[in-house]
Amino acid sequence: MSSCLLNRNGHYHFRIRIPSDLSSIFPATELVKSLKTKDRSSAKVAALPYRQGILKTFTLLRSGFICGEQARESIDRVLQRKGKATPSPMVSPTPEPHCGPSVDVSLPMPRPMPQPKRAPVLSTVIEQFLNDKKHGWGPKTKMENEGSYHLILDILGDIEVVSIDRLVVRSLRDKLMMLPANLYKICPKQTARQVLEIMQESSAPFSPMSLTSVNKHVSRLSSLMKHCMKEGYLSTNPAVGLKIKQKRRPDEERKAYTIEDLKMIAANLPPKEEKPERYWIPLIGMLSALRLDETCQLYTSDVKEIDGVWCFDVNDEDDKKLKTLSSKRIVPIHLKLIDLGFLEYVKWMKEVEQPRLWMNLKWRKEDGYGNAFGKWFQRFNRQHVTSDSLKTFHSLRHSFADTLKQLGTQEAIIAELMGHANGNITTGRYGKRYKPEVLYEAVCKVDYV
Repeated sequence: MSSCLLNRNGHYHFRIRIPSDLSSIFPATELVKSLKTKDRSSAKVAALPYRQGILKTFTLLRSGFICGEQARESIDRVLQRKGKATPSPMVSPTPEPHCGPSVDVSLPMPRPMPQPKRAPVLSTVIEQFLNDKKHGWGPKTKMENEGSYHLILDILGDIEVVSIDRLVVRSLRDKLMMLPANLYKICPKQTARQVLEIMQESSAPFSPMSLTSVNKHVSRLSSLMKHCMKEGYLSTNPAVGLKIKQKRRPDEERKAYTIEDLKMIAANLPPKEEKPERYWIPLIGMLSALRLDETCQLYTSDVKEIDGVWCFDVNDEDDKKLKTLSSKRIVPIHLKLIDLGFLEYVKWMKEVEQPRLWMNLKWRKEDGYGNAFGKWFQRFNRQHVTSDSLKTFHSLRHSFADTLKQLGTQEAIIAELMGHANGNITTGRYGKRYKPEVLYEAVCKVDYV
């Protein structure tokens, strides 16, 4: 690839020599195209579609599938030459294949040779892929995928998908590792390429995104490449196996809160009379392990007594949503929450005819009811509890699960309380859900407040 790059006064150009056996078709000795960049890595990526398109044209010409005139037109399209065609040579030592219909009317008219189908560009397949997936994705998943593909397109440019090989994916991955998280919020008026140039020319002013985020982008590119394979655009997936290996084990990607952390949370919660959600939601996460979104979207009707046990009914009715099918479940309410007056709060909300438990929280199409509360808890967490970035609201679920695990609770019970799928065929497929009293006994083992 480096032999195809030409540096002129600091600016890179794509250059490829005309093979000697095709010199009669093309008047020049080489083809040159400005890549409009001073960055060698960016030039390598930008040169790929030109190189692949031209080599493909040479192959078709040699094979007799296209004639010289068609080859010159193809080169002009590849090099994006508008309004001017590559001129024919003045003298052609070797006759070209005839491009038009046969003039011998005594013979059957030959069927015209089909033109090679032009490969779609990246923006086209992204649009196709998103359109195919739109009915199966929730708003938040759709928004996250659109963000990833916008960033990928910004870095790679609108290249033909056939030019995306492992070299391109590796280059993309390396660039993602340099870019900051929330790029378009930090630099709303700049493209990803412009930010990369700034970071290469000076000391990096931004902290790079996490490896987890990089892997998410690479994984989404891989999903797009699978789509291209199904559509017949590609024969292999160039993004397979290019995610970065994490040095942490899966159980170390988020940290559990310590007992001291949990006591700090409970001690610093604001009064429940002011903004009740800021008092109750952290406690529910701590003592019942509901996810943030699951807790924030609770309706008063989701708190119910089942077989003599007060429970949270986690469901996707009305405007609620669930992460997975396994998330739909019954979770007993911890005795500590009842002692603190949670059921009295629910009863009062029903008496004043409020449909939801936390009427201060507003619904958003992208992420339901949890956005504003999540931001508040992050500030609260950093101010009163810990500066460790691996300890978040989700860490409450880790603390809950770890506590039950250390107490010897059956894995299937923990999985059901957490809303995880039970992979054991005996208890997961043939065994039914645990009764509320069994789950209540496990929940009440959690005692750290």
